[in-house]
Amino acid sequence: MPTAPVYLSIAGSDCSAGAGLQADLKAGFALGCYPLTAVTCVVSEVPGLVEGIVPMEPAFVAEQVRICLRHFPVQAIKTGMLYSPDIVRAVAAELEHFRGPLVVDPVMIATAGEALILQEAIAVYEELLIPRTTLLTPNGDELAKLLGCAPIRSTEELEQAATALAERYHCAILAKGGHVSGHTCTDILVRPGLPTLRWSHPRTEGVSTHGTGCTLSSAIAAGLAAGLPLAEATAQGLEYITRAIAASYRLGMLDAVNHHAPASC
Repeated sequence: MPTAPVYLSIAGSDCSAGAGLQADLKAGFALGCYPLTAVTCVVSEVPGLVEGIVPMEPAFVAEQVRICLRHFPVQAIKTGMLYSPDIVRAVAAELEHFRGPLVVDPVMIATAGEALILQEAIAVYEELLIPRTTLLTPNGDELAKLLGCAPIRSTEELEQAATALAERYHCAILAKGGHVSGHTCTDILVRPGLPTLRWSHPRTEGVSTHGTGCTLSSAIAAGLAAGLPLAEATAQGLEYITRAIAASYRLGMLDAVNHHAPASC
């Protein structure tokens, strides 16, 4: 009987299916994994617009995580939108005995600019979740928020911020360069005690980047679940999301651009 690597995504649900758990499912299946999901929030959104967020009861989020870990051979975990301090605490408690790689996408600010986390949840992230994190995947805006610094405007500032955060948290940081202006997008992997790695590619113009952070972190988790080292899993994830953006297509008749990465990417 064929088998597939299993990873668990603990994140929010996006009704437009471009981000959140829906994006995680598409990325996982496309990369040969079996992705499990635990729903933390239900978000009423489309690319460029968030209308409402309804969080799940923390105990129910914990129950979903618990039953997945009990009944499946979970080889990696990715967290996305956790939203509230109580949900972060509930998730952290359930992961106390998990020894596999943990990818934390600190979903704090939507591409459209809306806050996707309560301010008081950030301290709980830092206390309970980040100390056991294998890889943190902030974009430039999230890096600045975590560091409490000015907006990041250049690739040099992005790398400096990632280095500072890696030193603070003692975990690997993948600083995503999509929010930094320029014709080229550079993503930077800072690993404590190891050489810094950089990947650059031309920026694809005219597409929405809604859900690309979710997709990337899930693609990396898929690689880690399959047994790839962190650098290789990161390279695979970046290659996947770059191809997905280039091959994206538009759906619907909204003013916003609807970006969906085909599952074949």
